[in-house]
Amino acid sequence: MGWTDHYRRRDALDAVLRDARRDPSAPLIVDPDVFGSLNELLLALDHRWQNKLTARMEAAALDGPVDEHDVTAELAADEPVLRAVLDSHLSLGTYRSAVTGR
Repeated sequence: MGWTDHYRRRDALDAVLRDARRDPSAPLIVDPDVFGSLNELLLALDHRWQNKLTARMEAAALDGPVDEHDVTAELAADEPVLRAVLDSHLSLGTYRSAVTGR
């Protein structure tokens, strides 16, 4: 993936999250020029979450033992829409099938 694709994906994810502020459980709008499916979009959103969580865990570990629950809760407070979208769509089974391939 080149920089142009990276920025297109980033901008598409940002647009999805902006739209989801009103209702994170509403159907997500998939830009077909960027993501091939809803599953691909959800995986990209989860990837964003995991990257942010990993960075926070690593930063917290510099100060000593890390309480993963606390770090996750802090990230959820800072990224409420992202967390709500993932939580809403996890329950639909769509995300689960995207992750497991089933």
